[in-house]
Amino acid sequence: MMDYDFDAVIVGAGIAGLGCGSLLASNGFRVAVYDELNYIGGRATTTNFRGYTIDTGLHALSRGDVSSVADLLARINRKIELAGWSEGVSVWENDRWQDISELRQVSPAYNENFKKVIKAVIEISYQDIDRLDDVSLKEWVEGITEDQDVHDFFNYLGMMITTLTDWKEMAASEVIYEMKKNLEKKGQLLTAGFPKGGTINLVKPMVETIRDRGGIILTGTGVDEVIIEDGKVIGVTVENVTGDAPKNFEDWLIYDTEFLRTNTVICAVPIWNLEAILTSEDFPSWFISKINSLARETSSAIGYILGLDEPLWNDNKFRVSLSLPQTNLPLQCYSPSNIDPDSAPEGKFLLSMGCPCETENALDKWWVREGLEILWDDLNYIFPGLDEHVEWTLPARYVGIDGLAKKPGMVGKYKPDIKAPGVDGLYFAGDTYRGRGVGMNSAAESAMKCVEKILKDRTSKK
Repeated sequence: MMDYDFDAVIVGAGIAGLGCGSLLASNGFRVAVYDELNYIGGRATTTNFRGYTIDTGLHALSRGDVSSVADLLARINRKIELAGWSEGVSVWENDRWQDISELRQVSPAYNENFKKVIKAVIEISYQDIDRLDDVSLKEWVEGITEDQDVHDFFNYLGMMITTLTDWKEMAASEVIYEMKKNLEKKGQLLTAGFPKGGTINLVKPMVETIRDRGGIILTGTGVDEVIIEDGKVIGVTVENVTGDAPKNFEDWLIYDTEFLRTNTVICAVPIWNLEAILTSEDFPSWFISKINSLARETSSAIGYILGLDEPLWNDNKFRVSLSLPQTNLPLQCYSPSNIDPDSAPEGKFLLSMGCPCETENALDKWWVREGLEILWDDLNYIFPGLDEHVEWTLPARYVGIDGLAKKPGMVGKYKPDIKAPGVDGLYFAGDTYRGRGVGMNSAAESAMKCVEKILKDRTSKK
């Protein structure tokens, strides 16, 4: 290891990258983490705005203190501090809000059919879940019961887990996995905990662990290229941005790069960003085809983050709809300030929401603008008097919510593995690579798998 500048270089300072870095640092590696963004956390970050503490997205941590993120932090002797938990779900249906539990009280037959699905979730093995990677949630549930009310319930649940709009497009394995984990750990089908002070506090302990053990984390500095020779990683080149570039020329210039020696690189960036740092000639054609085929296959949404002068409601429930009156889009929303009062000024109300949509639409600025205008009318319809209490609005577009879209044939064994094919010393981590779970949990699980593989490879070479 002494022949190298760093024992491992990590590209990306999100949960996966910092998770890998902190785990490796705890195992004696001197690591360097680079991110071209000017902040840590990636999609799991938090900012302050007009006295509010805002997460950049609809961040809820499934299973909370017994989540994959919690498991990762436990490995570096840290714990999650939660502000609170969600307290169920309210559904907009038939022109009114109702608790989702009401959907299970339609008839005795409904309850029996609901129990059949729950029994199947409890009894299925994780090995059998793996065999459902190319099966839709619709196909799996309909194979158990024909009850339409049961179908509606699991369609709602699947939308909340996958951020996809149609249960024909939801991978059964991912939804069943999440339900089974929640039932085992929390005794409920779906739970969500919220980190106190925002999701940034999930990654701060990772940052501290890396730095305490001699590692470095540089933001606003991107890795230009992973250097591979004879099928082995030998280092990376890092952008060397000069501070005295001519004024107004910054975007014109191609900056020099600095070569850093390492024999281990972890790419903790989405697969659609790999082409910026990897050369296709170093990989087999099938791998390049796979990466290209999955480009932008992700989940997306449009919505708003709102600051209000008084609460719209006082509970900690999620509010969801499968189809809003005018946009016809699903809705997910909650109030961070009800769960963590410190996230808003006293007496104020923070509302975070998103409407899952197709990624191609989310990338179309004209579609997004029109959609947000129509969505505003929907919001004022389902939340009467909303307009009167809004102090500020942040229109939002979210692309890449859960990494790779949780669709049949794109999850589990179909995701790119954490070890690069044909290249010694190159690994991948994040929610677009191997690892199950919702959002941040998927990234954390991938990070743990990645580090386990690196340590195993190092041991086998000794």
